[in-house]
Amino acid sequence: MAASANGVGRYVCQLQRLTLNYCRAGGSSRGLREFIDKSLVDFASKNPQIAVYVRERNGKHPRIVANYLNGNSKIIDIKNEYPQDIQVWLDRLKGESGKKIEKIRKFWHTDHPSIQGTWTPFMNKPL
Repeated sequence: MAASANGVGRYVCQLQRLTLNYCRAGGSSRGLREFIDKSLVDFASKNPQIAVYVRERNGKHPRIVANYLNGNSKIIDIKNEYPQDIQVWLDRLKGESGKKIEKIRKFWHTDHPSIQGTWTPFMNKPL
């Protein structure tokens, strides 16, 4: 039996490209420079589906630019962050879909809301 017979398809990481911008001499980029020296090669080898670019921007604070398959981009300022925190940001960006966060709205509206709350089948069930 094929592995995809259970209804679950292949996972496609939505993160397409990461660009790490840093300043060569800036103090706020110290954590990112350390991450680039010690951990970036390991991250890139574990995630070959993500293109990782390192770009020098002298005189600017460090940031991560994430580009997703749907065309959206996300910019994270990582001024004065430690290398461990940068790893957490990269893992978080890797797991996101790239969609903009929207407020979830209720599909129903009433002019007289109940004080007791919404009815459920378990409301009057004996313990």
